[in-house]
Amino acid sequence: MRLTDPVIREGPQVKVNYVACDSLGSRGMCVCIETPDVTVTVDPGAALEPGHFPLPIERRHSVLEEQEAAIRAACARSQLIVISHYHLDHFFDRRDAGAYGGKTLFVKSPEGMPAKQLDTARSFHKTIDGLPKEVIVADGRRFTFKKTRISFSPAVWHGADGAEPGRVIMTEVSRGREKVLVSSDVGGPLTKETTDLIVGSKAQTVILDGYPTYLLGQFATEFNLSRSIINVCRVLAAPAVRTLVFDHHMARDYRYPAFYKLAYDRAKALRKTFGTAAEVMGRTSVVLEGFQNYGPTRWHKWAPLERDEARRVLERARDEGRVAPDWLGEFDRWVV
Repeated sequence: MRLTDPVIREGPQVKVNYVACDSLGSRGMCVCIETPDVTVTVDPGAALEPGHFPLPIERRHSVLEEQEAAIRAACARSQLIVISHYHLDHFFDRRDAGAYGGKTLFVKSPEGMPAKQLDTARSFHKTIDGLPKEVIVADGRRFTFKKTRISFSPAVWHGADGAEPGRVIMTEVSRGREKVLVSSDVGGPLTKETTDLIVGSKAQTVILDGYPTYLLGQFATEFNLSRSIINVCRVLAAPAVRTLVFDHHMARDYRYPAFYKLAYDRAKALRKTFGTAAEVMGRTSVVLEGFQNYGPTRWHKWAPLERDEARRVLERARDEGRVAPDWLGEFDRWVV
C-alpha cells in the first residue's frame, strides 16, 4: 500500500506555537508557525501589561522578560518574520540582530497608516537597515515556500470601520490540507467584511484577538462587544474551523469569561475547541490566576452577558442609530 496522502505520509503539516500572548502574561499576540518547509514568526513583540492587570509590578516585569526571551528564540529559528502593523506590542522596535538579522520581513504597507504609526515604521526600518535579508510589503499577496503557502489579507480595520488605529494585515499559513489564520488586531472582529475574510479562508485553526473589554465605558462600547460576539460565533460556525484561539485584548480583563459566555456556550454546542492560548494549552489564563491570587483591581462586580441582555444592547444601539438594524438578525442567526 502506498501512502500518498501527505498527512499520513508526513504527519501534521502546520504546527502552532503560542509564544507571547496576553493570556500568557504579556501584552502581545506573537505566534510561531512551523511547517516542514519554513518557520514564520508573526508579530514578534510584547509589552508590559497595564496597571489593572492583577499581578504585582515585579511579576509583570519578570513575565515580560520571559516572553521577550521566548520571542527571540522563535525569531532565531524562523526564516520569515511578519509585522502586521506598527503598534509596539507587535514588534521589537530596536536593532536586534537576533530577531531580524538575515530574515525575510513581511510588513504592512505604509499606505493609509496613521501618522504616528507611519513615523514609528520609518524610524524602525531606518534602525534595522542592513539586518534583514529583505523587506517585503505583503498586503494582499501570496508567497510559496516549497509546499507551504503564506498569504496575507488586504489591509483590514483595526476594529470598527474608520478606526483611529488604522488597518492591519492578517496572515494565513497553509500546507496540504492544513491552514492557520492569525488575525492580528481586528478588534473582535467588528466588521462583517473582516469576518467574511476569516470565514472564507477555510482555516482549521483561527487565532483571533478579542474586543478590548477593559476599555468599556471609555473607548469601548457594549454594542461593539455584542457585535464581536456575533462575529466570533459566526467564525465558530464555519464548517472548516476546528479550533478558535481567542486572545490579546480581552485577555487583559479577568471578566472576559463572563462577557464572552455566549461564545463559550456556542463553541460547546458546536463541539469546537475555543479559548485563550493558555486555555487551549491546558493552562489557566494569567489574568485569571492573578485575580484568584491577588483579588480584583479595577472591577469588583459584574455579571455574565446573557442572550437577552446582549440583544437589548443591540436594540438600543439600533434605536439610537449606532448600528444597522441587520445586526439583530445576525445575532439571532449566529448566537442563538
